[in-house]
Amino acid sequence: MGEESGDHETPLLHSDFSPKRTGTLWSCTAHTITAVIGSGALSFAWSVAQLGWIAGPASVISFAIITYVSSSLLPDCYRSPDPTNGTRNRSYIDAVRVNLG
Repeated sequence: MGEESGDHETPLLHSDFSPKRTGTLWSCTAHTITAVIGSGALSFAWSVAQLGWIAGPASVISFAIITYVSSSLLPDCYRSPDPTNGTRNRSYIDAVRVNLG
């Protein structure tokens, strides 16, 4: 039905302009801590109560390892094909196209 050339752009996911970045190391740290503590502090006690003292912390630690691996792979997809000297992928769709073809 649609074009299969791959040249069309998705307007909501890709833009031709580059917005000015205003984030700092402190704002990144604050957002990370807020995200981790916000959900973790509320759910940790409940998960330990439901799973027990062995399975509860073990599952939390295993999910922390999965999160760490995922968050360490994400920066490698930011620049392609080389994480240090590659071209910048400006959107998620660009990263998917470069890495998956």
